[in-house]
Amino acid sequence: MLTIETSSRFAAEKEYCFHVLFREMLGADYRVVWTEQEQYRISLPNGAHLLIEDHFFGKIEGESYLKEQYLPTRISFFQFEAQNLLLLYGRNVIQSVSASVLPEWHCGLDVFASTFFMLTRWEEYVKDSRDTHGRFPASSCTAVQAGFLDRPVVNEWADLLYVLLKKLGWKNARPSRTFQLSISCDVDHPRLWWNAADRIKTLGGSLLGRMNLQETRYWLSGKITQRQDPYDVFDEWLLLFREHNIQASFNFLGQRPSSSNCYYRVNHPFVQKTIVKLAEAGHIIGFHPSYEAFDRGDLFESELDSLRRLSPVPVITGRQHYLRFAVPATWQVWETAGMEWDSTLGYSEMEGFRCGICHDFPVFDILQRKMLRLREKPLIAMDVTLAQYRSLSPESALQRLLILRQQVVRHQGEFVLLWHNSSWNTYFWEPWKTVFYQILAT
Repeated sequence: MLTIETSSRFAAEKEYCFHVLFREMLGADYRVVWTEQEQYRISLPNGAHLLIEDHFFGKIEGESYLKEQYLPTRISFFQFEAQNLLLLYGRNVIQSVSASVLPEWHCGLDVFASTFFMLTRWEEYVKDSRDTHGRFPASSCTAVQAGFLDRPVVNEWADLLYVLLKKLGWKNARPSRTFQLSISCDVDHPRLWWNAADRIKTLGGSLLGRMNLQETRYWLSGKITQRQDPYDVFDEWLLLFREHNIQASFNFLGQRPSSSNCYYRVNHPFVQKTIVKLAEAGHIIGFHPSYEAFDRGDLFESELDSLRRLSPVPVITGRQHYLRFAVPATWQVWETAGMEWDSTLGYSEMEGFRCGICHDFPVFDILQRKMLRLREKPLIAMDVTLAQYRSLSPESALQRLLILRQQVVRHQGEFVLLWHNSSWNTYFWEPWKTVFYQILAT
C-alpha cells in the first residue's frame, strides 16, 4: 500500500485525484496522511519515496480556485526518457535524489492539479465563452489553444507515475485493459419520412431549397419512392455490429412538445418496435435529453421517465442533445436522476480528448466539492464534427480518426465514436459509409 502525505487543504479535490490516478488507473491501494507540508510525499512499502511538488492547491488564496487567475498560463512540453510530457502546472524537473539513503525521486510536474484541471472541466465554469447554443467552444479550450487536444494527457501522467513508482521498486501490476471501440448513435430522427408529404418535402428541399440538381437526381433515381426509409438503418446496422462483435448504444429522445427541437413521438409504433428490436439484440438503450434539458432537472426527469416506461431494459446512460453541457450543472442533473454514465463531453466542432482521457472516469462536482457516483465516458469523435463543422473529406476524416484511434490503442482505452442513423442513406452522407466501415474493420 502507498502512503500519501500532504496538506489537508482542498482534501476532497486531492482525494479525487488520488482515487482516479492511483486506484482506478494504476490499481494501487493507498492511504492519505494529512500533514502540514504542501508537497505530496508518496511512500512505498519498501521505504522509497516519490516527492511531487504542489503548484496549485497550496498556492490558492482563500477557499476557491474557481477564478481565471488560477488557470494554467505557462504551458510547455518537456522530455523525460521516452515520454514527451505536457506541463500544465509545475516545473520541468524529474530527477533521482541520489543523496538519499533510500531511493527517492523528485517530480516538479504537478500531476494532481493537472489531472484535476482536465477531468473536472473547471476552466469551462470560470471562462464565459459560449457559442450560439450556449456551449463552451473548443476554440476557448486550453487544450486547443496549446495544441494538445489530440492527446489523452491524463493517461500520459498516469504512465509517468507508474514509471516513477517502478523505478522506486513498486512491484504491483497495472489493471489489465483492452482497447474497445464504442459506437453510439443519437437517434434524433428515427425516420426521414413519416408520411407521403415528407417525401415531397425532401425532393422540394433539394431542388428549391438547396438548388442542388445532383441531389435531386439522387432522390429521383428511385430512392424517393423506395419503401425503406433512408434513416431506418437499424436492421442493416444490427447485422454489421453482429459481424464485428460490437455492442452499440442507441440514445432516444423522450416525450416532449411537438414544437421542440428534433421531435418525434417516442410511443409511435415504429419507435417502440425499434427500441425493442435493438434491446433484444443486446444493444444499450440510452437517453438523449432535449435541447432545453441540459440544466433543467424537472424536464430531464420527465423526458427520461417517458422513455423508461417504453424501454424493455433499464435506461441509465446517454448523451445530451447538441452536446449542450454546463459544468457542473449537467452532471448534477444526471446524478440526481440516478444515471450511471454520460457521454456528452466531446466538442461539437473539433474531435479529440476534451477531458484529456480515453477511459471512463467518475465525475467531480466543483461547487459541492465532492466526487459523484456518475461516470463520464468522453466522446472522442462525431460524424457531424468531421463532415460539417470541419468540412473534411471522407479520406481526411478517416485519417484523423485513425490517428486518434492509435492514441487510444496505446493506452488500452475506449474509442467513443458517435454516428447518427441519419448520416447514412442520403446524398451527402453516402460517401461517408466507407469511413464507418473502415473504422469497424480496423
